[in-house]
Amino acid sequence: MNKTTRAFSVSVALLMGAAGGAVSGLVSPDPVHAAAAIKTENKELAEAITGAQADASAGRFAEALAKARVADGIAGKPPELTRAVHQMIVSYAISAKDYNFALAQIEKMIAANEGNRAENLKQALSISVLTKNQAKTAEYAGQLGGNLDTETRLYIASTMADAGQLKEALAYAAPALQSPNPPEAALRFQQAVAFKMNDPVGRRAALEQLALNYPKLEYWHDLLQLARNEKGLNDEQRLDIFRLRLALGDLKTDADYQEMAQQALVSGYPAEAKAALDKAAAAKLLQGERAGRLVKMTEERVAADTAVQADLQRRVAADPNSGVKLGLVYRSFGKGKEAEEAIRAAIATGKLTDADAAKIALGHALLAQGKKQDALNAYNSVPRNSKQAPIARLWSIYARRA
Repeated sequence: MNKTTRAFSVSVALLMGAAGGAVSGLVSPDPVHAAAAIKTENKELAEAITGAQADASAGRFAEALAKARVADGIAGKPPELTRAVHQMIVSYAISAKDYNFALAQIEKMIAANEGNRAENLKQALSISVLTKNQAKTAEYAGQLGGNLDTETRLYIASTMADAGQLKEALAYAAPALQSPNPPEAALRFQQAVAFKMNDPVGRRAALEQLALNYPKLEYWHDLLQLARNEKGLNDEQRLDIFRLRLALGDLKTDADYQEMAQQALVSGYPAEAKAALDKAAAAKLLQGERAGRLVKMTEERVAADTAVQADLQRRVAADPNSGVKLGLVYRSFGKGKEAEEAIRAAIATGKLTDADAAKIALGHALLAQGKKQDALNAYNSVPRNSKQAPIARLWSIYARRA
């Protein structure tokens, strides 16, 4: 091979890099033969290809597309080079926002059975979604059938969501969410779209699945923030959310710990207030006069709690609700067995004001003793239509991961 011929050598690896690098988020072509170096002695062809690459590198995609089309029209190319040029055309057309031409080229490739059919269909589908061509979207999705992987489905659904088609996006992503353990990316997408739709129920459902199957603190934080924003929470429910935040490490600041301690005092559990403040002190977060007053008040309440327990014990016979409260107080002092006995006795009377809240309290007492499955059974026994169900579900998820 002479010097002139070597100067016009074209590498498929370079072509594939140009084709794949400018796709701007759409499904990239399959880099077949990317490692092979294909030579051409056709000066006009080599100049068209290298010129297209130079224009693309400079961001002149319309010019790059024009030169790639010239290269496509030159006869005598080996099949590998023909495929690479076609992929360049698709890439440059997309970058030039000439989506109709890109789609027309992909359709020719599909008709000619050129390259990976599934990948070609995915890219055609992505372009159809981007251009809101519903007829083509349906056509390509139908041709893909079961070949549509989760990543591609979610990309297409994301394109719909970005275009404001939120309900349609969720419907399109639905197959990725229907397995018993949906992929993390699918659940993240679901909760993000629910957030855009101002749908706290849908967002909470997705975050619950994320916290259960992919228990990262960021998912728990968002889930517990949603729970805190619920209207009509009583003191016990607010404290239950704080208990989870403390257990998960979601309390970060002096204000967080002090807020929990205050809620525990309001709810009647000074030992839990002390535990929160002790953790804050260990982390060197407690500072200032206000924190000092809160610590002093908490210590006084803890010292007086023996009398509170005695009063609850006296009232149990006439008021079973006092038995549930007594059990939770026992639990706050680390007396799991006594807590379980007191709460079970209260439930057995059948005369509780809030039997579902007692089931959650029983779950706490059981979990404190390491009886994980029994605790799960208690939390899961709360009916889904109960006002206590959201708190019970949170604790059920936590217990399964504890």
